Amino acid sequence: MDLKHNRRKAIDCQLIEESKSNPGYFKYMITIQSKDGTITKHPAYGKDMQNAIRRLVMAENADMVVEVVERKQQFLVMALFAFCIVLPIVGGYNSTENKTWWTILPVFIIIISFLVVGFFDKFRSSNS
Repeated sequence: MDLKHNRRKAIDCQLIEESKSNPGYFKYMITIQSKDGTITKHPAYGKDMQNAIRRLVMAENADMVVEVVERKQQFLVMALFAFCIVLPIVGGYNSTENKTWWTILPVFIIIISFLVVGFFDKFRSSNS
């Protein structure tokens, strides 16, 4: 097999039925050939075939990101914890005046982290 063409690709797409619950959307069965040559079938939904394939690719990309984050989750939590402990200490020592805003900064970091995770979770659930 040519190395240039050794990638994952859709080799067949069939229209199955029109959605009964969402008028204007259709169900497609997409046959995908993986890099190793295995062939799998995946259901996809969209307004047309291109939209269904795009939605399937976006959902699979989101699943890959979730898989990586779940594997690295303990490391990310420990890094966030360490960062929230170290930041006020370093900021307190390097502060020229008696300012205490460094001690509140970890709370804002944690809140922003939860908002970002919530946004990505909402984005992922709306695209699948």
